[in-house]
Amino acid sequence: MSDSTLLTLSGAAAPMARADIEAAAATLGTDLATIRAVLTVETGGAGGFLTDGSKRPRILFEAHIFGRLTGGRFNVSHPDISRASWTTGLYLGGAAEYTRLLRAVELDRRAALSAASWGLFQILGSNFQAAGFTSVEVFVASMLKGEREHLLAFCSFVKANRLTTALRDKDWAAFARAYNGPSYAVNRYDEKLESAYERFVISEAAEHTVPSVQAATTVFDMLKVGDRGELVRLVQTKLGVSHLQIDGIFGRATEAAVVRFQQSKGLRPDGVVGPATWRALNGEAS
Repeated sequence: MSDSTLLTLSGAAAPMARADIEAAAATLGTDLATIRAVLTVETGGAGGFLTDGSKRPRILFEAHIFGRLTGGRFNVSHPDISRASWTTGLYLGGAAEYTRLLRAVELDRRAALSAASWGLFQILGSNFQAAGFTSVEVFVASMLKGEREHLLAFCSFVKANRLTTALRDKDWAAFARAYNGPSYAVNRYDEKLESAYERFVISEAAEHTVPSVQAATTVFDMLKVGDRGELVRLVQTKLGVSHLQIDGIFGRATEAAVVRFQQSKGLRPDGVVGPATWRALNGEAS
């Protein structure tokens, strides 16, 4: 990465296409809604680059990471960018994060770049190897190019940290713990992922004009043995049966799990997921 690029930290900032998300989902063996859910929760749906025309990736500068990587040398002299412990009180957000980052670059370039989280998936620079890069500088240069590069880095990171199973099984707590650390529950990261995933499953089904999709409140008229797709996968996830394979295929095992659930809720145990069963799965009153 050239000095001029380092000075501006701006690049092509190319937006991703739907095909890029589909490719990422295929690479990780999961569905489109899962990738879209992580995207939304990580950036609040705002995208991987700032909207001020600077063509800079969204970042957060982590003072506690910078402090750790520099052995605490700047904790006293620069307490707003170097600390021993994590705190949200130092975040400025948006373009102002670059003010903090560039001040840190003047102190220790490599540590500063490593202490920022970058782009759509907010991958820490210190995780450059897991993201598939040879150095933090190469990682950052890639993050400047576009959102497709952010997706590719995310796929590499997920694979390197063996998180593919958690994503495929919609084990949001396991994914959140590994991706955001043990304090993930404080910000309800897993709950936000689950909620976003459900919204995208429903919207994806509607986009593909599934005949039974009416609205978010009724979702479908009927889901039964022989049906396939993300709505089935969502039902399997909501059933919460440990031994039930979440594969998007409504087979006999899923039917049996639905019957048991219906019996527990005082519903007609017909093994068919209609509006009443769907509402019960969502904890809503009949």
